[in-house]
Amino acid sequence: MFSEKNSAFAEAWLGMASETLRANQAIAASLFASIFTLRPPKPAWFAKTSASLQDSASVVIDKGLTPLHRKAVANARRLAKLKRR
Repeated sequence: MFSEKNSAFAEAWLGMASETLRANQAIAASLFASIFTLRPPKPAWFAKTSASLQDSASVVIDKGLTPLHRKAVANARRLAKLKRR
């Protein structure tokens, strides 16, 4: 049971780290694109960027919780089968 939890946390951290890296690259690309344009950004750009940051945070959290949830549900099902016998 300890190894299941260990592997679930490792998978969660790896998923969160890789998604954070991807999101940071997207944010950096957006920042560089806005710096090198000659006109100031429109107010809609700020709203779009803010929504994008919130979506990225949600995806990072989801990538972290999915492996933990999957292992917890599998463990609960396994233990429920043992109680029935």
